Amino acid sequence: SDVYDFESYTRYNSDIASVYGSKMDDSGALNHFISFGMSEGRHAHPSFNVHTYKNRYADLQKAFGNNLKAYYSHYINYGKAENRTAN
Repeated sequence: SDVYDFESYTRYNSDIASVYGSKMDDSGALNHFISFGMSEGRHAHPSFNVHTYKNRYADLQKAFGNNLKAYYSHYINYGKAENRTAN
C-alpha cells in the first residue's frame, strides 16, 4: 500500500509494535490502522505522512478539514497519481 507498511507501522508506533509486532500479526496491525490509526493520523509508511500531506495542500485542507482518514483516502485514490507528495 502507498500509506501502510507493517514494518513501518510497528517501527513508528511502539504501542502497535508491542501488540502486533512480536506476533508478526500483519492483518491485526492493518485492521488497527484502518479502524483507528488513520483517524489518529498514525505514521505507517516511510513515504507518506498524513500531517505533511494535510499541511502541504490548501485545497485538501479546504475539502477535508481535520478528517485525517480522508487525506489517506485521497492520496490512495488521487494524490499519488497527481504526483502530490507526502513526506
